Amino acid sequence: MNPYMSVWSMATNLTDSFPQYWPGTIKAFVGMIRIDGASYRFMSTAGDMAPPIQQTSFKVYPTRTIYEFEERGIRLTLTFMTPLLTDDIELLSRPLTYITWEVASTDGKAHSVQLYYDNTAEIAVDQVSEFVVWRRVPGYNLNIMGIGTASQNLLGLSGDGVGINWGYAYVGTPSTNSNGIKSVSSVMSSATIARQTFVRSGTIPNTDDMRMPRACSDDWPVLAYSWDVNVVPSSSSSSTIMFAYDQVASIKWFGTPLEPYWRHYHTSIADLMDEALGQYESILSRCQTFDTQLLQKANQVGGPKYATMIALTYRQTLGGCQVVKSPDVNSEPWYFMKEISSDGDVSTVDVIFPASPFFLYFSTDLLKKLIYPILRYANNETTVTYDYVYAPHHLGTWPIAYILSQDQENMPIEETGNLLMMIAGIAMKEGNVNFVYPHYWPLMQQWADYLITALPDPGNQLCTDDFEGPIPHDANLAVKGIVALDCFAFMNQILGNSTGAKYYSEVAQNFATRWIKLANPDQMNHYRLRYDEPGFSLKYNLLFQKILGLKTFPQTVFDQEVDYYINSRKQPFGVPLDNRHLYTKLDWESWIAAISSNKSQFDFFINSVYAFADQTPNRVPLSDWYDASNARQQGFQARTVVGGIYAKMVMPSS
Repeated sequence: MNPYMSVWSMATNLTDSFPQYWPGTIKAFVGMIRIDGASYRFMSTAGDMAPPIQQTSFKVYPTRTIYEFEERGIRLTLTFMTPLLTDDIELLSRPLTYITWEVASTDGKAHSVQLYYDNTAEIAVDQVSEFVVWRRVPGYNLNIMGIGTASQNLLGLSGDGVGINWGYAYVGTPSTNSNGIKSVSSVMSSATIARQTFVRSGTIPNTDDMRMPRACSDDWPVLAYSWDVNVVPSSSSSSTIMFAYDQVASIKWFGTPLEPYWRHYHTSIADLMDEALGQYESILSRCQTFDTQLLQKANQVGGPKYATMIALTYRQTLGGCQVVKSPDVNSEPWYFMKEISSDGDVSTVDVIFPASPFFLYFSTDLLKKLIYPILRYANNETTVTYDYVYAPHHLGTWPIAYILSQDQENMPIEETGNLLMMIAGIAMKEGNVNFVYPHYWPLMQQWADYLITALPDPGNQLCTDDFEGPIPHDANLAVKGIVALDCFAFMNQILGNSTGAKYYSEVAQNFATRWIKLANPDQMNHYRLRYDEPGFSLKYNLLFQKILGLKTFPQTVFDQEVDYYINSRKQPFGVPLDNRHLYTKLDWESWIAAISSNKSQFDFFINSVYAFADQTPNRVPLSDWYDASNARQQGFQARTVVGGIYAKMVMPSS
């Protein structure tokens, strides 16, 4: 999967809107069903289509979303499955989603049923004025069609909300008939002609429209399928569509185009789709088992509302990432994360950081693959020179990994602390520091020594919450640097360097003691937003102390802060990020929940983010930035940082 495939239904009912790319751009996928001569649509909104079928339910699991519809004695079940299993890098790298429909009789009678699917070329263009071409792919026991731009400006667009306009979108379905299906037909046609023909007759045109190239919006060419099904009371009928996207190239790494990693295993997208179809039943079983076990664990750790949030955030976290073939001789997989919905940057460190509990829980190997390209850049192993003593902010603008030092959005303590804490988390889970030792150990040492020079007062540095404006003498940012120093002491201890461990631990402890006085000079019942004036902020940067079992700050700091948030600052949908605004961040609230001392405190924060997700009036991919007083989105959506909800899952007590 990759960020260009971050496509969502932005409505409760699948028939209330067209699917949309995360910024809100329509990427039309259409589904219709004809039951005993009456046509209905089950996916996408009106226009040249039939009235909506009644949707009776939908359920979101970590790897699947399942809709159910009923009409005229027929139940239609529609399952979207994207098998993003973190323990299988080959499967994770596949740019493929299964769409499976199943129909069954609910009234004990036989029915004549036809089904229809299409997608336009919108998924393969940035602007609908772009010219597209389409084709069939022969040679497999699959009915495969593909569509993409005529120009194929490979890796030619960069930015946040832009769409892809290179590579090709493909759909495939079994060519042979089975399971009660009397016939499978396909056509490359005008959307209006294909859809209206189906509504009238239950069939689609039998001749491909070959007027190309033409604009995506010029009579809207579609790739369409239809099935004729004999539904009898004793059994159900089903078939599966595979939607896949061949980017050809995914990331440009300092001038070198990098291929998507699935090409390490497959010669073509058709080869991948052929194998994926043959593995469908086993992959479905794996996804069902994974979903069940994960939600059982989440329910055990945090209760049913927590489990729901775990399900909601799983694919969103992984959907902003992509596995590629590295430029090295062995083509090892690298992993990149897009900073969706803010700057569109490549592998922003303070976007990886809030999502890091997800990766620490599921796969330190994936977290290492995310961090490794950043280490390469910071260690001057690219074609440009990085000349700062602290960690970089990001690697470029998606999908172009290329940035000069002077173009960095410098957050020295922020990013240095983030990387040291995440690498220490990896060391804790793996029991060694082999990821960074010996090659990157001097870099770790350099970063830790920089933090010593910058603390305990961060001055006027930027932090990850820069959208709020400057926070001089930021107490929470200081916490990050101090805990990160203790994390480096922890790494030294694992390495067997007791002298280094003692030194950095003592420095961190000294800074923590000074912090307590600087951040609470009036000895109030909470600690300040900034050293030099009264206020408060969520001290989410304490989390990694708990994850690693360190003793950097005393437990009283945790207890005072969380008690104050709940007793003095709570709003209907959580606790504001600080005293300047009523808005908050879902990821940081989840981190505070994880460091809470008891179940009632944890439940308060999780119930708050659940209430936001359930009651927000903004029907968008889950936002992480919202008003705690009314649940209204303030900005940001579809971002990977929602992986922060997994913080409780990586706590030692879990």
